[in-house]
Amino acid sequence: SGGVVTNVEGRFTIDVPAGEDSLIFSYVGFVTQRISIGGRAVVDIILLPDAGTLSDVVVIGYGKQRKVNLVGAVSQVTVDQKTTSRAISNITSGLEGLVPGLAITQNSGMAGNNQMNILIRGLGTVNNSSPLIVVDGMPDVDINRINVNDIETISVLKDATSSSVYGSRAANGVILITTKSGKGQKKAMVTFNNVAALTKPTKAFDFMADYPRSITVQQRRTAVNTLPGNQLFKLGTVDQWMALGMIDPLRYPNTDWWDIIMRDGTYQSYNLSAQGGNEKSNFYISGGMKDEQGLQINNEFKQYNARFSFDYKIKDNMNTGVKMNGNWSKFVYALEEGFTDPAPTNTAGFDMQYAIAGLTPYDPKTGYFGGVMAYGEDPQAYNPYTVYVNTLNRQSRQEFNGSMYWDWSPIRGLTATIDYALNYYNQFGWNANMPNQAYNFQTSAFGSRVYVGPNAGVSNTTFTGYKTLMTARLNYQTVIKKNHALAGLIVYSEEYWYDRYQGSGRNDRLYPTLHEIDAALTDIQSTGGNSSAEGLRSYIGRVNYTAFNKYLLEANFRVDGSSKFLPGSQYGFFPSVAVGWRFTEEEFIKKFTGRILNSGKLRASYGSLGNNSGVGRYEQQQTLAANSYIISGSISRGFVNSKLINQFLTWEETTVFNAGFDLTFLNNRLSATIDYYDRLTTGMNRPSDLSILLSGAFSPPPRNNIGNMRNRGIEGDFSWRDKIGREVSYGLNFNASYNTTKLEKWNEYLGRGATNGGANVFVGMPYNYVYAYEAIGIAQTWEDVYKATPQGAQPGDILRKDLNGDGRIDANDMKAFPSVQRDRPTTYFGLTGYVQWNGFDVAFLFQGSAGRKDFWINAFNNPNFGASRYAATWNHWNQPWSVENRGGEWPRLGGSGNNTALTTFWLDKMSYVRLKNIQLGYNIPKSLLKHVGFNNLRIAGSAENIATFFNSFRGLDPEKAGNNNNLYPLNKSYSISVNVGF
Repeated sequence: SGGVVTNVEGRFTIDVPAGEDSLIFSYVGFVTQRISIGGRAVVDIILLPDAGTLSDVVVIGYGKQRKVNLVGAVSQVTVDQKTTSRAISNITSGLEGLVPGLAITQNSGMAGNNQMNILIRGLGTVNNSSPLIVVDGMPDVDINRINVNDIETISVLKDATSSSVYGSRAANGVILITTKSGKGQKKAMVTFNNVAALTKPTKAFDFMADYPRSITVQQRRTAVNTLPGNQLFKLGTVDQWMALGMIDPLRYPNTDWWDIIMRDGTYQSYNLSAQGGNEKSNFYISGGMKDEQGLQINNEFKQYNARFSFDYKIKDNMNTGVKMNGNWSKFVYALEEGFTDPAPTNTAGFDMQYAIAGLTPYDPKTGYFGGVMAYGEDPQAYNPYTVYVNTLNRQSRQEFNGSMYWDWSPIRGLTATIDYALNYYNQFGWNANMPNQAYNFQTSAFGSRVYVGPNAGVSNTTFTGYKTLMTARLNYQTVIKKNHALAGLIVYSEEYWYDRYQGSGRNDRLYPTLHEIDAALTDIQSTGGNSSAEGLRSYIGRVNYTAFNKYLLEANFRVDGSSKFLPGSQYGFFPSVAVGWRFTEEEFIKKFTGRILNSGKLRASYGSLGNNSGVGRYEQQQTLAANSYIISGSISRGFVNSKLINQFLTWEETTVFNAGFDLTFLNNRLSATIDYYDRLTTGMNRPSDLSILLSGAFSPPPRNNIGNMRNRGIEGDFSWRDKIGREVSYGLNFNASYNTTKLEKWNEYLGRGATNGGANVFVGMPYNYVYAYEAIGIAQTWEDVYKATPQGAQPGDILRKDLNGDGRIDANDMKAFPSVQRDRPTTYFGLTGYVQWNGFDVAFLFQGSAGRKDFWINAFNNPNFGASRYAATWNHWNQPWSVENRGGEWPRLGGSGNNTALTTFWLDKMSYVRLKNIQLGYNIPKSLLKHVGFNNLRIAGSAENIATFFNSFRGLDPEKAGNNNNLYPLNKSYSISVNVGF
C-alpha cells in the first residue's frame, strides 16, 4: 500500500507493513517485477528492459518519438526473423493482418504483379486513395521493390497529427519504412537468409475437359427458341468425338486448358548482409535475389537488390552519412487479347471463356498450334497455349536510389541537417510475337484463324525518369526546470519529378526469331514519345511540449505549393494539433490503479491534410492540339486550344479528428490501444458535367472541386505477452478495425443509379454501394410466373420483386443497400500468436474481413453464354435449372436476359477468415554453433494461405476485388528457410 522512489544510485528504504510479503518494482520501459521478501532485510534487483512497452521509440515523420509521449495515431511493425522466413514476394504481403486500420488486399497471384492494394482507414477520395510510401525519408518509393531483409521497422501514420508533416502527400495516410543501418551493433555481424517455396493455386474454375459434353451444353443453350434442325452441332459430332477422342487425342482432343496453362510455381530468395558499428561509425551492406516462377507458364519475375549504408561521426557534434540502393528486375508475361502493355493485369484473361476443349494446344511433331476441327464450331475459338508461348512481353527495369546527409549541433539541443536524395529508374519492354496460324489436324490444313500474322513486327517501349528531394531542417530540444520538455522542428523541402516515355515499332520482321527494331522493314513503322515534370515546394513546422512527463501537446503545420495548380491556387496550408494526458502518472490515480493498471494515456488530435493526386501535371496548363481550318475556301491545319480550364481548381482537403487511449495492465503483460476517427475529405477533384454545347470538342471537361466524402471508424489493438516458468514464453495479438464511408456532397446532378467511373454514386451512400434488383428466386412452375409481376419470365428464370408496386419491372425497382460496399469491406481483423520453448518457436497469423458483398457472375459462369465457342465449366453441366433438375442452383441455360442482370440472386457475402501464415522454427543451441563459428542458425518451415474459413463466396476468392474475370488465382505456398549469422 506504500511506495518509495530510489535515489540516483538505485538505493531505497521502505517500511513493509505486517502481513505484506512482496515488493513491486516498476519503471517506465522496464518489466515490472514482484519480488518475495522472504524475511530479508536487503533486496537487490536488476530491472530488465521491456522492448514491447510504451517506452519504445517510434519512427515518425522527420524523426523519432518515445511512444509514451506520442499523441498521434501510429502503429509500428518490426521486421524480424518470423517475417523474413515467410515466402512473401514483397513486404506488402507481410503486413496483411498486422496493423489495425491498414487494409491490404491481393487481387492476383501473378509473379511480378500481384496487384496488392493498400488503404489506410477506408477510401479517402474518389481519386487515388493509396497512402504515401516513404523509405528512409524519400517519398514515392515502390514498396514492392524493397528487399524485405533490409527493412528494420515500418510505421503506419493514420491521423492528421502524425501525418501532417507530409501535408499534401498524406491525406490517405503514410507508411514510413526504415532500413537497417548497423547502429547499436556491438560487433560486426554477417547474416545469410534463404527461403525456398512451392506455390499452388488456392482455387480454380473447373472447366470441362470433355468436348462432347461441352457440345451438349452448347446444344442445350442454343435449343432455346431455336427450331429443330437449326442447331450448330449435330448429334453425330458428339458421338464421333466420344468414340475417337479415346484413341486419337490429336484430332479429337479433350483438352484441360487449366492444366495446360497452369503449373506449380516456385519462389526462391537469397540474401547476404553485414552490419556493424562503434562510437565513430556504423555500416550496413546487403545483396539479395528473388526468383518467382508464376502459376501460369512463362510468367516469371526475377529481381536483384543491393543496399549500402554508412554513417560517420566527423566530430562530437557533427555527423554525415550516405545510403545507396538499387534493384534490377526481369519480368515475363503473356499479353492477352484486349490488354495492352505496360500494364499486365490478367494473363488468364477474359478470352479463356472461348478456350473450348476441342482444340489441340500444340503438336511437337509438326510444330503447329491447334485450331477448330469440329463441324459447326466457330473458327475464332481460342487457343491459350499459343498466347502463352508466342505473345510474350518482356520487361526489364533498373532503379537506383541514393541519399546523403550532414548534420551539425552547434549548441546543445540544436541540430541542423541537410539531406539530398535521388531516385532514378529505367524500364524497357519489348515484344516480338511469333507468327502462327490455327491448324486443323483432321484435314491437315490451316484454318481461317490467324493467331499472329506473318508480317508480325517488333515493338519497344522505354520509360525513364528521376526524382530529386532536398530538405533542410532545424531541430531543437530542451528541458526547462526539469519538468518541461520542449522540442521544435522546422523543415524546408523541394521535390522534383521528371518522366519520359518513348516507343517505337516496325512490322515485317526479316526473320521470326529476331526481335530488334532494326530486324524489321521500314515500310510500316510507328514512333511516339513525351515527357513531363512536376515540382513541390514545402515549409514544415512542428512543436512538442511535455509537462511533468504526463501532459502532452503537439502542433504541426505544412505549407505545400504544387506546380499542378495555377498561381493563386498553388499553395495549401495544412495544420494540426494534438493533446495527450498520461493519467496514470497522477498521484490521485496511482492510488487506485494498484496491481491492475500499469500505464494509461488519453490523446486527441485534429488537423487537415491535402491531396492533388487527381490532377494531371499539365491539366491546368493551356495546351494546343492540331485541327483543321477553312481559309479562303481551302482546308489548312493549325493549332487550337485543346481544353477548358477551371482557373479556381485547388487542393482536395482532408480534416481528421482522432481520439484514442493506450493502456497496459497486469505488469505490462496486457496492452490495449483503441482509436476513434472521423475523416472528411472536401473538394474532391473530378471532371465537370458540361453540356456538349458548352464543351464542344474539349475533352475531358475541366476539373472542379465537386465532392465531399466522410470516413468514420474505430480500431483496436490488443496484446498479451507472458512466460510460463523460465523456459516458455508466448504472446497473442488481436487487431480489428471498422470503417464506414459515405458520400456527403456532389456538386453535379446525380440521378437514380448514377455511376462515376463504373462505381455507384449517390449522396448519403457509400461510394460504390450495392445497387441491384431484389430476387424472389427461380420460377419452378408457370404458376410462379403468373403470380409474379410480368417480366418476360418462364419456369427456370429468376423472378425479380416489384419494389414500387407499379405492376412492371424496370430500373425503378432496383434497390440500394446503404451499408454495403462492393469493392471494400467495412471490417478487417487479424490474430497473431507465438510460443517459444527451448529453441523452438511456433507462430501463426489469421486474417480476414467482413462487411462487403459483390456479384459473382462473370464471363465463366454465364448461363446465357454465346451460341458457339464457349468454354463451359462443370457447373454448366450440373447446376442450371431444368425440368429434370429443379434443384439446380442456376437459372436455366439460355433463359431470359434478366437472368444475368445484377440481382441479389448473384450477390454473395465476401466475409472470410484465412489462416494466412503458420510456421515452425528451431534455433540451434549456441553451445553447438560455437564450434563452427556461427552466432545463430535458425531453420523454419512456413505455409501461406493454406486454409480459408467461413467463406460463402461462390467465385474464386473473397479477398479479390474488382474484375471477376481475372482468372489468375491467389497462391498458397509451402516453404523452408535458413537463417545463419556469424
